[in-house]
This record gives sequence, C-alpha cells and structure tokens, in this order.
Amino acid sequence: MSEELVELARRASALAMLREGPLDRQELQERLAVSRPTVHRFTRAFEDRGLVERPEGRLALTPMGEIVAEAVTEFRRTVRTARRVEPLFEVVPECDPAFVREAFADATVTTADPGDPYSGVRRFMTLVEGSDTLRGIDPTAINPLHLDDLHARIVDGMETDAVFLPEVVESIVESNPERAQEVFESGNLTLRTHDDIPFGVTLCDDRIGVGIYDEDTGLLETYIDTPSPAAREWAEDVYAEYRDQSTPLAEHPELSELLPVETTANDR
Repeated sequence: MSEELVELARRASALAMLREGPLDRQELQERLAVSRPTVHRFTRAFEDRGLVERPEGRLALTPMGEIVAEAVTEFRRTVRTARRVEPLFEVVPECDPAFVREAFADATVTTADPGDPYSGVRRFMTLVEGSDTLRGIDPTAINPLHLDDLHARIVDGMETDAVFLPEVVESIVESNPERAQEVFESGNLTLRTHDDIPFGVTLCDDRIGVGIYDEDTGLLETYIDTPSPAAREWAEDVYAEYRDQSTPLAEHPELSELLPVETTANDR
C-alpha cells in the first residue's frame, strides 16, 4: 500500500465528517480530538491532493474528494468485516470473500472468552426464543445449561428440524430419555444424522447463525448471526445440502431404536 493510501486510511474519520458537510479547521480539531498542528497538516495535504476546497473559508470535499472519501469508507468497512468474520473463512474456505463482505457486513459476532465461555450459546438462545421455527446443522450436543429452555420451546410448538452427527444424536437421546420422549411425541422435532459436519448453521425466523467450534473441547468459540437476505440464501443452501445427504433418525440402522415405537412407525 502506498504512503498516500496509508495516510488516507489514517484520516478516514476526517473524510467521513467532511462527507456530511463543510467544516472549518477548528470544528475538525474538536470533533477529532486532535491537535491544531495535526489538523493543519492533514488538511493541507487534502488540499494539495485536490480532495478539498475552501469556499467561504470552510473545508468542503471536491468531486474527487467525494469519490476518495467514499472509497476510504468502504475500505475501512471491508477490513472491519473481514477481521470480525475471519473465523468463517477457516471453516468455510470456499466462501467467496466478496460475498462474505456483503452478506455478513452487519453481522453480530459473539466470541467466547475464558471469563464468559458460553456467550455464543446465550446469543444463539436469544434467536431461538423469538422464533417459531428452528432448522440447522450442528457438530456438537446441546449445551446442558439451555436444554430445559430448548425442550420447552419445542414442546410448546417450535417446529425443529436438525441434522447432527450420529454420536451426538445418541448422546442427546440417551442422556435425556424423558425429554426426548416428550419432544418426539410432540411431533415438532425431526432429527437427522450426517457423518461429517464441520460447523454449525442455524436458521430461525428472522436471523441465521453460523457456529464455529473448538476442535479439542467442542465448545462454541464464535457465533455469527445476521438478518441479511444474502446470508440467509447461503444458509438455506448449506442446510439443504446437508439435509439431502442426511439419514432420518427413523431410518438409521442403529439409532432408529432410540425413537418411541409410535414415532418410528409414523416417520417411516
């Protein structure tokens, strides 16, 4: 990156302010909380490059300045998005960077840390609480802290269709037989299995989410969610692909016996 581009990126805030309307140097100094010499230095540089003019003594962007300011704003937005959703590229390497930039630009990114290891799970549950449907794929079991809430939502009518690893389904059903019986009998839960699920995708009524897990602990490291139509279209495609390749629990050669007899018969 040239020295000029670096300097423009550093002064992106000033350019953004000038996009809103003309300002004098004193106003820029106060809004940016920088020294008077600093303001004089970069505004002179703006003038030398033809980015600003001074009608009536106030600094205003020239037509070229408008173009440059817009480009710098977009650059910052792109870099910010790339940094925030970087974990997505690690698990979905085939994602087109340009698509990710647009689809996930305004995403909410929740990252677990040692002081709050379940922040991503809580964020996921806020989406579930406001949704009448839940579809998705996931490589891990349901967090025990939220099992009661999820069980209640399904029994109360939330239509749920989920694809898990076979061992995850077995663990969920065998460790919570009474809850499993209730949700199966509610008719609101469909479980499927797939042998290779590298990340999680959830589709709720208003938002979609992507879950990225620690390979060693299985804990949710990062949860990225957005209402973006483009992201939803992508999530629908991912979900459909895994669902089409999955095995309904009622048809699984080993796990079908985990279902209540009536449910197995109906699902077949």
